[in-house]
Amino acid sequence: MKAPRLFLASVAIAASVFAASAPVAAQGSSELTKLLQRVEQNQTEEAKRNREREAKFKAAADQQVALQRNAEAEVARQEALRIELKERFDANELSLAELQTTLDQRTGDLGELFGVFRQMADDTQTALYDSLITVEYPERKAVVDELASSEEVPTIPQMRALWQLLLQEIAHSGEISLFDAQIIKPSGDAYSAPVTRVGTFNMVSGDKYLNYISDSDQVVELPRQPQGYVRSSASDLTSAAKGETVGFYLDPSRGALLGLLVQSPSLMERVEQGKTVGYAIIVVGIVGLIIVAARMLSLARTQRRIKAQLKDMDHFDKDNPLGRILNVYYENKHLDLETIKRKLDEVVFRDVSEIRKGLPIVKVLAAVAPLMGLLGTVTGMIGTFQAITLFGTGDPKLMAGGISQALITTVLGLCAAIPLLLSHSLLSSRVTAMSKVIGEQSAALMAQKAESDAQLKA
Repeated sequence: MKAPRLFLASVAIAASVFAASAPVAAQGSSELTKLLQRVEQNQTEEAKRNREREAKFKAAADQQVALQRNAEAEVARQEALRIELKERFDANELSLAELQTTLDQRTGDLGELFGVFRQMADDTQTALYDSLITVEYPERKAVVDELASSEEVPTIPQMRALWQLLLQEIAHSGEISLFDAQIIKPSGDAYSAPVTRVGTFNMVSGDKYLNYISDSDQVVELPRQPQGYVRSSASDLTSAAKGETVGFYLDPSRGALLGLLVQSPSLMERVEQGKTVGYAIIVVGIVGLIIVAARMLSLARTQRRIKAQLKDMDHFDKDNPLGRILNVYYENKHLDLETIKRKLDEVVFRDVSEIRKGLPIVKVLAAVAPLMGLLGTVTGMIGTFQAITLFGTGDPKLMAGGISQALITTVLGLCAAIPLLLSHSLLSSRVTAMSKVIGEQSAALMAQKAESDAQLKA
């Protein structure tokens, strides 16, 4: 407050001095008066603002004091509550220790029982989840899950429930059951069909073997079914009447043996491994067997006619070689012996050639088949060595194709050659026997003619 007053005094003195030293115009005096009034007005407003600020500060200070007092009261109340809760916690700790001691004393052997029960419940849960019986009785999973997840000492009903589950598993593991289920195809399509369960080992539907995926709780068809004779046993079991006994290929390993059986290639897959050479060998074998079958039928028919002709030599028939020989003999009986011999040799040669027709072809095919198998073996080994050259020997699967072709073609060549060779031997023996009969009868007729000529000359 003193500074403005001093400032005004200095201004007044300066003004008086200035007025004494020089004349001042009326207009300049008016400006100074306005300045003085403005300064006094600003001083008044500033004093008013200072008083308002002091009043606000004092009110805020009173409020802070009140808040401090309330906070101190709350701290005191919380401290009292902490002490009370600590005393209660300590009392509860003592009470809990006493109760735990009492519980341990009362449970006794029940602790060991609880451990055994939990272990049995876990083992049963694992067994039931993988069991095929669960497909027919899916409600068992909820029961065993509840028993396995229990954290308390088991009650009598819980132990009885576990016992019943074990008895149910034992009872149903020895029976063949039929029920309806949802089946998933390898393509992902689902359909509902009757399922036949054979104990805990296999499930079949129609002629298809099924598998149970416990994680997704689904019954699925095997992506690759076993061979036809195994599937036919499944079909027989599905269509069998109650009490009927049928043969069935059972997998006691619950899928391990069936998996190995499924992985083994079928006959057509084996043939396909032989590739072009294998198909060529099969064609050779089929052509050879067709020729053998045709020649067998022709020789059997000719042999039957020859036997019938041997029983009646007085009446000949031209539908067999022996009848044709008799026909030529009696037609040319009046000629000389040499002429008859030549005519008979002509008939014998023609008929024997007809009988032997096809034998050289069978013999050639029997010799060519193993050679073609050897060709396939060499081709397969070349492919194997090419795979080794390109990829090395790190992955045996890369070499399996060539080795399979080499072995399969060898087998196919032998399978084609052996029956053709045996058939050729059988046909040759029959042809030899028939040729012997024809030759003997021709010689007998020539002898008869020579004897009759000798009697005429005598």
